[in-house]
Amino acid sequence: MKNILILSLGLVGSVCVFAQVAIDFDNRVPTLNIDAPVFRPDGTGAGAGFTAGLFLVRGEGSLEPLFPTTTFFTNRPEFFPYTVPTIIWLSDARNGDWITVRLRAWETAAGAYETALIRGESKDIELFLHSEVPVSLLGLQGFTMVPEPSPGALLALGGAALLALAPRRRQPAAGAASVPDSPAAHMTKNAEREKLPHHHLCF
Repeated sequence: MKNILILSLGLVGSVCVFAQVAIDFDNRVPTLNIDAPVFRPDGTGAGAGFTAGLFLVRGEGSLEPLFPTTTFFTNRPEFFPYTVPTIIWLSDARNGDWITVRLRAWETAAGAYETALIRGESKDIELFLHSEVPVSLLGLQGFTMVPEPSPGALLALGGAALLALAPRRRQPAAGAASVPDSPAAHMTKNAEREKLPHHHLCF
């Protein structure tokens, strides 16, 4: 009987340790003082046409996208900067783990953050995972997305930089010694002098 009780307690402990954990993907939770709005470059809320996603920051600095992503509210302008709440279940994390995450936002039509011309991201935050309730994004800070230069603009900028670095023909400085004339040029100058009228002095 005692052995059965010990085994049962061990199984319960294992379930608690390996219970699936989740993140409450919501950038506005007033009761927890979470207020991390996301704005467009013109200062208005993200709203329609933008996607928000959480990314797991690995130890070496690489980013792993977490799913599902979400969108922003579109019903009232004051809510445009805030995400539609969703729950992200973490299959490879467990109760008691610490993880680092980053919030990113980008144009939905671009298909991905890397290819978006308007995008932005938050500072990293650390979360302590537990299985009681989904973990909220405590410490998350808002940000303003910025327009990224298009490939054509980058190409033009690179061309301008190359032109600026190209060697230029140096002009002689003022007062610098002139280069001696060639023999042919010297003879031409003497011939021109012979054509000038000569004035004789009479004594």
